[in-house]
Amino acid sequence: MDTLLQLMESYGYIAMFVAMALENANIPIPSEVVLGFAGFLISQQIFSFWTTFAVACVAGLVGSVISYWLGSYGGRPLLLKYGKYIFFNERKFRMAEDLFNKYGGIAVIICRCLPGVRTFISFPAGVARYPFWKFAIFTVIGTIPWTLLLVWAGSLLGSHWRDLIQYNHIFLMAVIAVCVVATVVFVWHRRRRRNAS
Repeated sequence: MDTLLQLMESYGYIAMFVAMALENANIPIPSEVVLGFAGFLISQQIFSFWTTFAVACVAGLVGSVISYWLGSYGGRPLLLKYGKYIFFNERKFRMAEDLFNKYGGIAVIICRCLPGVRTFISFPAGVARYPFWKFAIFTVIGTIPWTLLLVWAGSLLGSHWRDLIQYNHIFLMAVIAVCVVATVVFVWHRRRRRNAS
């Protein structure tokens, strides 16, 4: 991880973009570290808050699309063959797949806010050939609260940004609460639009 942080200090947004894209493509890079440190760089006036947020969101979408297409074209055989190298096993896949099959696009939004599952939900969405543009929209909606809260918390904590890792259970509860509210608002707006038409 120290190497990653050094790369972010040296190469700025480019290194952060690559790290976040890889994380969202199922490579085990903790976003709490990447975005927490990015928040620290904001507190040092090296990074800009909204640029960091935008770059991280775009990277999240790019990585998720890569995972989606891997699921779409490689499917379960690809997972069974190479998943062990990125700690993506059959159990995690089944959990993400069950959530996706039960809740569809809403699962994409909710799971994007849950550590351990957030990066893996894209793969079963690809396997199921879920409509791509719906997947992309739901991914962006789910990426926003997670990214915003981590960047904000990192910038607020400053040199104590590593507390995000130590107290991630408290942060997780806050993220879940935000995601639930965001999902409820999204569903409400969608039903309201349907009723109006």
